[in-house]
Amino acid sequence: MNIKKKDIIICGFALFAIFFGAGNLIFPPYLGVIAGDRWQTATLAFILSDPLLPILGVIVTAFIGGHSQDLGKRINPGFAKIIGGIAILLIGPLFSVPRTGATTHEIFVQSFFPQAPQVMTSLIFFGLTLYLALNSSKVIDFIGKYLTPSLIIILVAVFIAALVNPPAKMVQTSTENLFALSFREGYQTMDALGASLMTGIVINDLKRRGYQERQQQLKASIWIGVVAFILLALVYASLTYAGSTVSAFYHANTPRTTILIQMIEQLLGSWGKLAMGLVVALACLTTSTGLTSTCGQFFEEVSQGKFSYRQIVILTVAIEFIISLLGVDALINIAVPILSAIYPVVIVLIFLSIFDRYIIYDWTYLGAVSGAFAIGMIQAIYMFGQMQGLPLLENLAKWTYQLPLNQYGFEWVLPSVVTGLLFTAWQIFLQQRPLKS
Repeated sequence: MNIKKKDIIICGFALFAIFFGAGNLIFPPYLGVIAGDRWQTATLAFILSDPLLPILGVIVTAFIGGHSQDLGKRINPGFAKIIGGIAILLIGPLFSVPRTGATTHEIFVQSFFPQAPQVMTSLIFFGLTLYLALNSSKVIDFIGKYLTPSLIIILVAVFIAALVNPPAKMVQTSTENLFALSFREGYQTMDALGASLMTGIVINDLKRRGYQERQQQLKASIWIGVVAFILLALVYASLTYAGSTVSAFYHANTPRTTILIQMIEQLLGSWGKLAMGLVVALACLTTSTGLTSTCGQFFEEVSQGKFSYRQIVILTVAIEFIISLLGVDALINIAVPILSAIYPVVIVLIFLSIFDRYIIYDWTYLGAVSGAFAIGMIQAIYMFGQMQGLPLLENLAKWTYQLPLNQYGFEWVLPSVVTGLLFTAWQIFLQQRPLKS
């Protein structure tokens, strides 16, 4: 069976829709504001972080097995489950899903009803999430079918308006380490954490379309990833550019949701603001329901049925409701140290998996992950200490920021390479050591 271009395009758009969560819209305009006339640098860094990493994650997971727990299995199957569990918690009840509720309030409800309490929005939002996640319904599929095209239409209009009639001249900014800052801003989408979970969706869809041979599935997965990457890159580049055209009106401390919705109003007027708010709210509901359902299915499988899907979903939604009350910026700030620790590990696993067939020793994985995690954890503890006004690991953290490639946000690369080589050498030594009689 030959690979059909139609299937590649349809599956590519589907993968694009999966990663194109409404909550991700708030990050590129913010980068455009802080980058100003250097928006190209911010765009490149952000695109390397998202969508490049998530798409690579989908493709390499397909090549090494196609299951969500294949990423990290070379270290230990238990480790792969832990990484999968951490990922689903972060993109589920702890950060991404609560952020959808908070985003709905700040972008849609608060824009038109400034006095409306967050608790009321979250109560309604997560009540709907619970209902849709527990009841097999075509409502969410119907919403999702029309939301992505609607969002794209609005974003195309935003880009054209910013290009033809920019609100102001781009400011010249002096933001330090812009590339590293923009790359790490991509962590907040958390798409790379869920990449391995999305691989199964792509493979199953290909099987449904008649692609039963392994090599066909792998080749098609690559082209599907290319289509999704191009679409996501264009969207994020357009939003970053649009943000740069309003950089004269906002600054780094302006809330990200404020920048997005006021930018839309400046470029498209009040009707554009209304359309964007409504579409984002519905898209957030779709994302919330999908991720909550995924969380329920994952932990029901991991617990081998000890906890039912219904029990997990009810608990998950309760946690999401409570955490959403913190607000978007608070959730982003809390997530920074956690993502700083976990993201280097995921990046290392993705890139090592590209060369999986050539890596002989499992300890190469263990060493590389250990080095990256050590740097990430030191920085995470330091960031947490700063949030609490405590000098935790201050000297050690400052040393990590002096490591090579820090200006690009890759200061963990050299330690990862060194520890990977050391662990590899140690495993070689152990295997070659003569056994005692």
